[in-house]
Amino acid sequence: MTHETTPGPRGLAAQILAEAELSRQLEAYQGYSDNVWSMGRVADLLWRHSESARPLIRKTLVDALDEALQRGEMPMVVSDGVLLLKYCGSVLRPLLDNYPDSAEELQQELQMIRYVAPYRGLDSAEYVTDLFDEYVVYWLRTDRYRPIVEDCDPEIAAIVFDNRN
Repeated sequence: MTHETTPGPRGLAAQILAEAELSRQLEAYQGYSDNVWSMGRVADLLWRHSESARPLIRKTLVDALDEALQRGEMPMVVSDGVLLLKYCGSVLRPLLDNYPDSAEELQQELQMIRYVAPYRGLDSAEYVTDLFDEYVVYWLRTDRYRPIVEDCDPEIAAIVFDNRN
C-alpha cells in the first residue's frame, strides 16, 4: 500500500526535517556501524525512540532465537509488521486507553510519529513510513483515538491528520 501525500507548507517542512533527521542518524552510525547491531529498520527505530518498546523487542528477538535453536536452523527475520502490531498492542494502545492518566508517557511515544509519519524519501525509509501508516497511525486516526491524540499533543495530531490520503 503506497501512501501519497501532497507536501503543503507544513508537510514540506515536516518532510525536510524528517529527511535531515534521518541523514543525521545515518551519519552518526557511519563511524562505528561495524560495532552496532541492526535488528532491522523498524526494530532499530523503535529501540532508538521508545524505551517502552525495548523489552518487547528483546522478547521478540529471544523468542526468534529460541525457535531457531529448537529447529536447528538459522533464525528467521523478525517481521516488521508483527513487531509493530505487538508495539501497538502492548505499548501504544494501553497508553491511549489509559489517557489522561498516561498523558506524559503517551506524548513521549507519539514523538516517534513526528519523525516517521511525514517522511517520504527515495530510499527504503518510505517502507518504514508505510508500515507505521498501516500499523500505528491508522489506529491514531480512528474515532476512538483521534480526540486523545488531538488533546495529548496537538502538533503530532496536525502531522497525523494533515498527512491523510
